[in-house]
Amino acid sequence: MRNKNKHTTMRNTLLTLLAIVLIGLLPARAQTTSDSLAFSLLEAMEYATENSFQSKGATYDIEAAEKKVWEYIAIGLPQVNAESQLTNNLSIQENVITMTPEDGSDPIRLKTQFGQQYSWNATGNVSQLVFDGSYLLGVKASRIYVDISEKNKTKTQIDVRQSVAESYYVALVALKNLETFKKNLEVNEQTLKETEAYFNNGFREMTDVDQLKLMVNNSRNLVLDAERQLLIAEAVLKYSMGIELEQPIKLIDNIDFLLTPVEDFIPQSNSFDVTNHIDYSILETQEEAQKTIVKNEKVQYLPKINAFYNISYIQFGDEFSNMDKTNSQMLGLSLTMPIFQSGKQSAKVDQEKINYLKLQNDMRMMEEGLKQQLMVAESNFKNAQATYMNDKEGEEIAFRIYDRTRVKFVKGLASSTELSQNEGQYIQSQISYIQSTLNLLDTHIKYKKAINQL
Repeated sequence: MRNKNKHTTMRNTLLTLLAIVLIGLLPARAQTTSDSLAFSLLEAMEYATENSFQSKGATYDIEAAEKKVWEYIAIGLPQVNAESQLTNNLSIQENVITMTPEDGSDPIRLKTQFGQQYSWNATGNVSQLVFDGSYLLGVKASRIYVDISEKNKTKTQIDVRQSVAESYYVALVALKNLETFKKNLEVNEQTLKETEAYFNNGFREMTDVDQLKLMVNNSRNLVLDAERQLLIAEAVLKYSMGIELEQPIKLIDNIDFLLTPVEDFIPQSNSFDVTNHIDYSILETQEEAQKTIVKNEKVQYLPKINAFYNISYIQFGDEFSNMDKTNSQMLGLSLTMPIFQSGKQSAKVDQEKINYLKLQNDMRMMEEGLKQQLMVAESNFKNAQATYMNDKEGEEIAFRIYDRTRVKFVKGLASSTELSQNEGQYIQSQISYIQSTLNLLDTHIKYKKAINQL
């Protein structure tokens, strides 16, 4: 019992700190109000699928991958480049020429300059890939990368749906908690008024009045804490949905509506096909990409052929207004072929083959891991389901005990100490019921995710 209280206190403290941080991030315009957005659980999940920060980021990844495909395609298309350069040789380098006269006299050394004061050239180049074994494989690999990005977005959307569902549950539970504690506060305040009236007429002791005041104060604290937790829960839900924190929202579903199908839910794991799971599907696509990488390393033994056409236009002279002109053109093919690399390329091929074998091992590990994950998720749900049913019954029993004790107290048949003890027992059973309710809903959504039905 004490461990549960410590756990609850720690959890409430962390949630309160989170609320302070989130609320502190609100800009000044958060003071303005706007129309509330209303969501059922399914509507909230669908909204977040397209509008959450994570989903938008995954969409950008797909767009970037699609641009990468065109980048590789463009490598095999004509490439046209131009370049121009204008030069003013401010100081032309001098060279020394030695001349020997025919009469045998001493050699004569002359300084002279080679070059012109001004020069201008313009060149154009057109190149076309004729053959490169890596080209088509590169285009294929880039398209596989798009597939991986799309599957990663699907995985991201599943994670977002889970996060939104869990946040939605927390918000509903917090709202239910607040409503219950408010009712409990009203009852205690009414009982306090009646007790004070009895005391004023000499039918109750001051101890009874003080005991009821303590109960009322405790109830008020519970209400204040529940209000803070509701504020936190709504802030977390908005963030997971991609909604600004200052935007008011309304939750259409209630906790009882969502609990009804979960209470009687029976897991059916026999039809689970691991190959349909998104995590396994991503690995399958990565396996296809790795096959392409192995092929790409193998084709590096083949030659690469490029066609090219160059044209140059040149002007030069000592006077800028009177320069000589010339031009040239070239058309040809270039061939690059590896002859001997001391086993370098062979080692690279072997590395990628090993990576492919490692990926296959990862797929087998993933297959067994997903089965084990489903088994654990099913077991956790069944345990949560059993705990929930027990705590639900326990909360009902504790309330009946507390309610009967309260009636007896009003009639003078029970002490205020007994009433306080039974109220504490009821509150503790209520907290346990709330926690088991949240755990039931969380384990259910985790099971749906594990079986690939989220």
